[in-house]
Amino acid sequence: MKSLDNNNGLSRKETEVLIALSKGNLYKEIAAEQGITINTVKKHCKNIYKKLEVRNRTEAANIFLRDKTA
Repeated sequence: MKSLDNNNGLSRKETEVLIALSKGNLYKEIAAEQGITINTVKKHCKNIYKKLEVRNRTEAANIFLRDKTA
C-alpha cells in the first residue's frame, strides 16, 4: 500500500471520489453528489485502487484517513 504523497497522480475527480469513499458513501450517493453515473464512479474507483496499489474501498479509505491525520 502506498501513501498519498502528492496524491499519487490522482485526478481532482478521483480525489473527490476518494474523499466520499472515506466518508462511507455508497457509489450511488457519490454519483448523485458528483453529478456522474455509477459506472463513472466505478471507473474512478478502479483507477484509485490501481494508483494506490490497494484492492478495495476500505484499503483506499484507510490510506486517505491515515495520511490526513498524520
